[in-house]
Amino acid sequence: AEALVRWQHPQLGIVMPSDFIPAVNRLGLDCMLFERVCVRVIDALQTLRRLGLAVPLAINAPATTLSETRCIDFLLDRVRSAELPPSLVRVELTEDQPIHDLDVLRASLLRLEEAGCEVSLDDFGTGHASLKLLSAIPLSEVKIDQYFVTRMRRSAVAFEVLRTAAELATRMGW
Repeated sequence: AEALVRWQHPQLGIVMPSDFIPAVNRLGLDCMLFERVCVRVIDALQTLRRLGLAVPLAINAPATTLSETRCIDFLLDRVRSAELPPSLVRVELTEDQPIHDLDVLRASLLRLEEAGCEVSLDDFGTGHASLKLLSAIPLSEVKIDQYFVTRMRRSAVAFEVLRTAAELATRMGW
């Protein structure tokens, strides 16, 4: 399962992330949003646990957010406080922002992995990911962007990109 952020605006109705996340990032509110989503995810995981269900839940975040020590500390502290298995939390690195400091991002993702959380790369193929990034960060999963998946039956190129990415991911154990 994946926690997806939507903004229920009184006049506009549901506002999609592509419409408000860039503003959140520009205003420096990305850590605040990440923390809010973490709280909601931990609450949901605790509710599921009380019902006898152990369903991993993913949280999306860009590299800038995941490079912030306080964001990683907040998530790991919440998981520990809730006494949840960290394996129930998956963090998905989104490709919507460039990576300014690969070493810092790698250290943060290693902390998550060492704590027992899974790390995914979301929407692979349409953003800022590179082969360098794939070889530098710990990953459990690569999620190929739907752009290629929806076109694979109509486009030989999309099919080959998808097949090659899936083969790479398989060989790397993702």
